[in-house]
Amino acid sequence: MKKLLFVSLIFISCETTQNRDNATWSFDSSTGDYIEWQSENAFANEMTNAAFLHLYNVEYEKALVFFEKALEYDSSLFGPHVVLAGLSPQGSEKSEMHIKKARENVADNNETSKLFVSLLDLPRQSRWWPLLGPGAHEKWAEMRVIEPKGKLIHFYYSFTIPGLENKIREMESLLSEIKDGVGESESLAVTGDHSYMIAPITNVLGYFYYNKGDKEKAKSLFEEYINLHSNGYNSYDSMGEFYYNEGDLQSAKNYYNKAVENYFGANTANGKLRELDSQ
Repeated sequence: MKKLLFVSLIFISCETTQNRDNATWSFDSSTGDYIEWQSENAFANEMTNAAFLHLYNVEYEKALVFFEKALEYDSSLFGPHVVLAGLSPQGSEKSEMHIKKARENVADNNETSKLFVSLLDLPRQSRWWPLLGPGAHEKWAEMRVIEPKGKLIHFYYSFTIPGLENKIREMESLLSEIKDGVGESESLAVTGDHSYMIAPITNVLGYFYYNKGDKEKAKSLFEEYINLHSNGYNSYDSMGEFYYNEGDLQSAKNYYNKAVENYFGANTANGKLRELDSQ
C-alpha cells in the first residue's frame, strides 16, 4: 500500500508540475498593454486558458465550468466575470453579481482591461453579449489601437468589424499571423504560443464563407476544423449545421450525434437531434 501511495504521489507531483508549466502558455504579459487576464496563481491561469480554448470554439458549456473554477483559485480576477455575466440569464442575480465583480476587480488594472470590462455597459441585444453584438466593435477597435499585438483583441475585432468581406480579410490576416508569422509588424505577437486559436479561426471562416455563398470553401474549412479539433464537440456541430442548412438531414444527424458522443452536454447538438427525431 505504501509503495502504491508513493507512486501515486510521484505521478500527481509530475502532473502538477506539467500543469504549472503550461499554466501561462509561455505568455509574457509585460511585453504589451494586453487585457490583464493572468493571475499570480498558476492553477487559476490553467483554468482560464482551458476556458478560452472552449470559449473560442463556442463550447460554452465547458468554458463556463473552467471560468468558474478560475475564480475559485483567484477571486480577484475580472476577466472570467465578464464572460460569465454573458453566460448567465439576463437580469438574473448571478449575471448582476458577475457584472458588479468585474467592475470592482478591474479598478487597478490597465486601460485595455477597463475597456474590456466596459463591454458590459453595452445593451444586451445579442445572445453573444457582451463580447459580440451591437456596439462591441467600437470597444474592440479601441483596445486594438492600444495593443495591436493582442490576439484575443484581434479575434473579436475581426469578428465584429462591419462587412462580410472585411471580416474575412481580418480573420484571415489573424490566421496568417498565428500560423506563419506573417503580417504587419506592429500586430505580430512577440510572446506566447497562440496555435490553439487556429482551429476556432478556421471554424469562423467556414461560417463567413458559407454566408458569402461559397459553400465548397465553407465545407472544406469545416472538414479542416474537425481535423484540428477532433476531440472537441463544436467541430462536429458546425459540420452538422452545414448539412442541416443544406437539407441533408441524415448527414446532419450523424454529425450532431458525434458532437454529443464527444460531450453529452452539447446543448445545440442535443436540441437539433430532438428536432430531427421528431420529424
